[in-house]
Amino acid sequence: MSIYSVIDRKILIPLGDRLKGRNLHGAFAEALQTEWLSEDRLRELQNEKLRRLVRHCYENVPYYRRVFMERKLRPEDIQDREALAKLPVLTKQLIREHYQELCAEDIRLRPCLEGSTGGSTGTPMRFLEDLETWNKTRGLNLRGWTWAGFQVGEKLFTLAGNSLVDSKENRRKMRVKNLYDRLIMRNLKRDCTDITPEAMAEHYRAMMKYRPAGIRGYASSLYFLARYIEQNQLPVCPVKVVFTTGEKLHPKYRDKIQQVFKAPVFDAYGASDGGLTAHECAMHEGLHLGEEHCVVEIVDREGRPLPDGEIGQVLSTDLNNYAFPFLRYQLGDLAYIRKERCSCGRSHRLLGEVVGREGRAIYNKQGRPYSSIVIDNMMFRNLDIHSEESQRLYEKMDRFQIRQDSNGDLRILIKPVDAGEPLSTFEYIKDNFQTYFPESRVELLFVEEIPPLPSGKEDYCISEYTAF
Repeated sequence: MSIYSVIDRKILIPLGDRLKGRNLHGAFAEALQTEWLSEDRLRELQNEKLRRLVRHCYENVPYYRRVFMERKLRPEDIQDREALAKLPVLTKQLIREHYQELCAEDIRLRPCLEGSTGGSTGTPMRFLEDLETWNKTRGLNLRGWTWAGFQVGEKLFTLAGNSLVDSKENRRKMRVKNLYDRLIMRNLKRDCTDITPEAMAEHYRAMMKYRPAGIRGYASSLYFLARYIEQNQLPVCPVKVVFTTGEKLHPKYRDKIQQVFKAPVFDAYGASDGGLTAHECAMHEGLHLGEEHCVVEIVDREGRPLPDGEIGQVLSTDLNNYAFPFLRYQLGDLAYIRKERCSCGRSHRLLGEVVGREGRAIYNKQGRPYSSIVIDNMMFRNLDIHSEESQRLYEKMDRFQIRQDSNGDLRILIKPVDAGEPLSTFEYIKDNFQTYFPESRVELLFVEEIPPLPSGKEDYCISEYTAF
């Protein structure tokens, strides 16, 4: 471990915690302590936290108090993760309908952050993230980085969208968050919304000037950067590791990224709405679930648990979010739990392939690609997911879907929350897409329903267009 990494962990991160009112240092230390717990102790810890959370929900959260009464349940009826099946699945739609009821009655005592998500489902939703959840999930992320040989304090270059990178306007401001990212986390962030050749040239120059030890970003964005470097026969600075997240990591993405950057790729999966984190270790046999802080279930369409190895809906119970509890929350992704434990010796269960996250790209008629996760950002005014005004507009959409036909033209289908909402409310979305798809015809339409794909899966980004 470098001297800077030691200083960062011992001095700078605790200082940053004081400035931001958080406890990343303590959460990271705790994550390292629980890394090698036995399977029995890990289950015991998880069940202890689950029982405390269920008791809190019964006593302090109106929505769950009503659910328990309707089902004639008491907190003592939920003693372990298997007993969670007695409770109903929590969907994005239910959260939107019962938002106030899901806020804990003692929420004023609990610092929390506001968030919103459309994820891979095209269903806008806002929620509250307990600060304890923020600490714990970020602590697990740092632990996952150490599995790849990357230490806190080493330089990191991030190429991603608004889920990981602030808007350009916010990054220009001398905010505490920006100083924290650059000086303490040593994380140089770049917005991947624009991945034209010109933008890729800028991303490349910034990376080469910064000379990071690690690279992190959306799987497709890093793939496009790697392809740009290869096509232009450009040199690459030495990199220890590449972290992918946000999208499905296709084998061709992993192969190309590793080939160009000459560094191993470590994938991760996470959801702030649900408190779920999962990371690859050096064995690359699956994604280790952060079971100290969440309970993950794989269920069928009726919410019934499926045996390990079978693909189903992913449900997550966040064990730390007391301000806005998520019990059996449906993320909208399809995945499975591997039957085998990892050969690394860690006891955490392994999440297998996440089938529901597609990392496909949509191309404009100039052949410029935009990943589906970046497309989601275009549903926000000024592409700013952090603006309160943008979030309010986003929540006026019940569901949405982007369809690109074989000619490259786009239809944006929106099912509004309020049937009386004028189409003009969302005219900014058409303008956003027209900017990035200048030669495509962009049509904005209201629909009563958005049907799933023939496979039964839901996808908010569908394209029949081949750019070349």
